[in-house]
Amino acid sequence: MDPAPLSKDQWAEVGMALKFLWLALGFAIMAGPSLLIAHAMIPSAVGDKSIDAKWTKLRKPLYAFGILCVIGIIGSLIMFSQNLNFLQETYSRFWI
Repeated sequence: MDPAPLSKDQWAEVGMALKFLWLALGFAIMAGPSLLIAHAMIPSAVGDKSIDAKWTKLRKPLYAFGILCVIGIIGSLIMFSQNLNFLQETYSRFWI
């Protein structure tokens, strides 16, 4: 099966899909450390008295930011999946 070359509109869809993948990666890079610090590092450091207990106030904003980033990842992946119409147009059959 020899697929036809992509048109300008299809290339625009490819570019938009890749932008949403990069956006999901950016959200993941921000969500990971935020949730790690809020869920593991702060309680551990407060528990062994390496830092003051007042640092626990920082956990709620970090959790909120991390959850917003996770929602951003999900939204970006949904938008990515909606921009994959060019695959069906280029490769009309899944199995050959």
